[in-house]
Amino acid sequence: MSQRTEPVRTCTGCGTRKGKREMIRIVKDPHGPVTPDLKGRLPARGAYACFVRGCIESAARGRLAGALRVTPDVVDGDALAVAVGEALRRRVLSLLGVAQKGGMVTSGTNLVEGELRRGAGDGWIALIAEDASLDIAAGIRKRMQACKINAPAFLTKDELGNAVGKSPRSVLLVKDLGLGEAIMEAINRYRAVMDKGGKAA
Repeated sequence: MSQRTEPVRTCTGCGTRKGKREMIRIVKDPHGPVTPDLKGRLPARGAYACFVRGCIESAARGRLAGALRVTPDVVDGDALAVAVGEALRRRVLSLLGVAQKGGMVTSGTNLVEGELRRGAGDGWIALIAEDASLDIAAGIRKRMQACKINAPAFLTKDELGNAVGKSPRSVLLVKDLGLGEAIMEAINRYRAVMDKGGKAA
């Protein structure tokens, strides 16, 4: 049997054609403003843009309104980029919840360090809280570098703790290749969307 070919879509910001999964679907919410559809399932007319701030803003100034058949006044590029960013943050939180339910998360500085002393697995990643103390964050990052583990600063201690049903945490270690890749993808896309200096692709 032949493999299914991923559908290709065109960015309404830069005009680049990419695989559907590499782009954000944008729809007109029947009950509200233009909104991102991260899962691509909302039953509304959709258009696409790259996961880049410049593309989203360019789309809002140009072809997005026509593609969605709405008036230009309902499309706010800055608000749309923020909404995409929030959707990506929620995706990371959701993936952390899945990892926790699957027993693939170790949380808290001491437990994480103990886990790493027993050896790191392929594709593990760590999330360091954005509001962790500088000393704690530096120590965790040094340990992660020694183990060759990606350790971005993302979310707050409260958010990391809530995501796994715990009290505030300075660090979470995700011990699964697939989930680690999905989390890093969402974080990288979040940064590209929230970077106001990010130009259209």
